[in-house]
Amino acid sequence: MDFSNSFDSLRTGLTLIARVGKILALSAGCILLMASSSLGEKVYKKATPPIDDPYRLWHLDGAREKVRGIPQNIWERLRHAQEWEWDEYPDQTLIDADTEIRWARFLSAALNTPEWLDLGMTARVRREGFDVPFQADQDGNTWQWATRSRFRASARWKAWRAHLEFQGSTSGEESATDVVGTSTFNAGNLQQLFIGFTQANVWGTGLRTDVHVGRINLDIGSRRLVARSHFGNSSQAFDGFHWNLNNKGLWHFRAFFSEIVLQTDTTDRLGMFTNSDALFWGISYETYQLPWSRIHLYYFGTDADGEDGREGRTHSTFGLRLYQPPNSGAFDYDGETVWQVGTFDGRDHFAYFQHVSVGYTFDMLWFPRLLAVYDYASGTDSANRNYSQTFDGLFGARRGEFSPTSLFGAFYRSNISSPGIRLILKPLPVLDFNVKFRAWYLAQSRDAWVNSGMQDPTGAAGNVLGQDVEVRIQWNPWPNFSVDAGYDHFFKGSYIKNQTNASRNPPADDTNYFYLQTEVRF
Repeated sequence: MDFSNSFDSLRTGLTLIARVGKILALSAGCILLMASSSLGEKVYKKATPPIDDPYRLWHLDGAREKVRGIPQNIWERLRHAQEWEWDEYPDQTLIDADTEIRWARFLSAALNTPEWLDLGMTARVRREGFDVPFQADQDGNTWQWATRSRFRASARWKAWRAHLEFQGSTSGEESATDVVGTSTFNAGNLQQLFIGFTQANVWGTGLRTDVHVGRINLDIGSRRLVARSHFGNSSQAFDGFHWNLNNKGLWHFRAFFSEIVLQTDTTDRLGMFTNSDALFWGISYETYQLPWSRIHLYYFGTDADGEDGREGRTHSTFGLRLYQPPNSGAFDYDGETVWQVGTFDGRDHFAYFQHVSVGYTFDMLWFPRLLAVYDYASGTDSANRNYSQTFDGLFGARRGEFSPTSLFGAFYRSNISSPGIRLILKPLPVLDFNVKFRAWYLAQSRDAWVNSGMQDPTGAAGNVLGQDVEVRIQWNPWPNFSVDAGYDHFFKGSYIKNQTNASRNPPADDTNYFYLQTEVRF
């Protein structure tokens, strides 16, 4: 039996379903936007003026009554904006972050939307910059205003859901001079647009199921390989379908098949539907039934041809994670092992990633949590071999464990070896203080420092990239407003200092990075 032909047929069918789903989601989004035009306003039947009243006076009294009621009604609704917050939103089974989804809907309250319609907006501004280049081909110090706005519209009817999220991101610079390109700039993008179906109790079994078809964002497991970016100005989206099945508190199963939404164009200021035949799919199973550990098993498949300078990749990723969440007065741990096989950039590919962390949360003032971590992502031991061992980090989030991304983002889960320690304090329920120290090494000195533009095929420069110290403060005084500030000092190591004589390589001086951002949610 020819399994390759069968798989190709299955993949073609699934791709067709994903594209049809995108069309259905677009149609649902158009219907959602048209339906929202009423914004909950009542339709009044035109009355007949009384015979014994002057016609103009009758109209004037009616207009005065309406004008007097408008501001009073709006302010009353805003004072009770929590009443416009839904118990669950259509993308909550896709995205594992309440701050990205849940807040008092002042916009819906002000517009008096009906119960089936939800509207929301966020606006974020970040001032960030660094003083000395840390990668090749960077010029001097760099500062930017990174702004991001999102508009959300959701509708529900019985078990059906529809959701639209539009995103605009800029750096305050012209697209031709954007420092980090698509990670900062994407002036107009449909971040999410899907229709969904939810059943809370399937055939009386107590199981819940959700199906989403269209453009979606994904958070899976630890978010190290598949995540919706929180810190970055733009987020990775996928066009396809997603299925969720879970028994609350016991286990959780997910499956998806999608086309990757490419983010390669910084000149198209309305690049909403940038797709190719690059495919991404996977399954995930997580169980919480063991008292000593939570277990997460997953598989991801990738099939993407190399285009426009991008490397082609057709490989499978298998992972196992064992972990215990942090708890006051107790130890916590997180261990994750990931293996990849297939082809990468036309070469046979075998790579792996390992993460280990152990922490303890003290039951005392400010609840200090001390965390020791180690990450290893394999690299190719020789640039002249016909195989690849450089781990592909897929679409994972790096900010939480590595360093600030966006304008900085010096480190990736590829060809890296990094031990570190972190201290987390919580002086107030709405205030977090975070201090981190990490040492950075190349896993293979002959392989590239990924996305830095630097490589020494001889290995003579060594593998010591340096160390970084980061301080971060997060303040969330209200669900609708947050402040985030941080400073990172990158002590450059011998790998960089030994190559400063090469053209366009960064200087040996250390790099200081700083950011301050605020976000408002309506």
